[in-house]
Order: sequence, then C-alpha cells, then structure tokens
Amino acid sequence: MFCTLNTHKVDMDKLLGGQIGLEDFIFAHVKGQRKEVEVFKSEDALGLTITDNGAGYAFIKVPGWSGHRVLGPGQAMGPRENRQG
Repeated sequence: MFCTLNTHKVDMDKLLGGQIGLEDFIFAHVKGQRKEVEVFKSEDALGLTITDNGAGYAFIKVPGWSGHRVLGPGQAMGPRENRQG
C-alpha cells in the first residue's frame, strides 16, 4: 500500500510524505479489487494521523485502540463504541 497526493495516477514524484494542505487529496493505492470510498467530514478534525517511518513510507495511525493502531490494507475504522482505550 502507498499513498499519492493530489493525483490518482501511480506517480512516484507525487508520493505522500511531505506537508499536507487543507485542499489536498490523498489517494491510497492498495493491491486487490478496485474500490471507491467517499468520506463525509462533519468535524474540524478528521481524526487520523498520517506519519512516515523515516524512510519515506507513509501510513495512517488511528487513535483509540490502545494508543495508536496502524491502518493497513483490508482494515477499516469501526464504530466509535467498538474502540478500546
């Protein structure tokens, strides 16, 4: 899995890893069947932390499951009441 910023094309010059602005789009590229997901943002914060491992590999950390949990391919955030912590 990898993410590109502001393009749906597989463009190695547009890999996620730097600053993200309020108007930017993040596209997640995962192996498997193509899927389109629409996210509705109703609060000021999205509730996700995007970080990297220092070697240019960006990933999403989700708070609420005993600290932070890495959200990888095939995983999704569950309802808030199912979270621990």
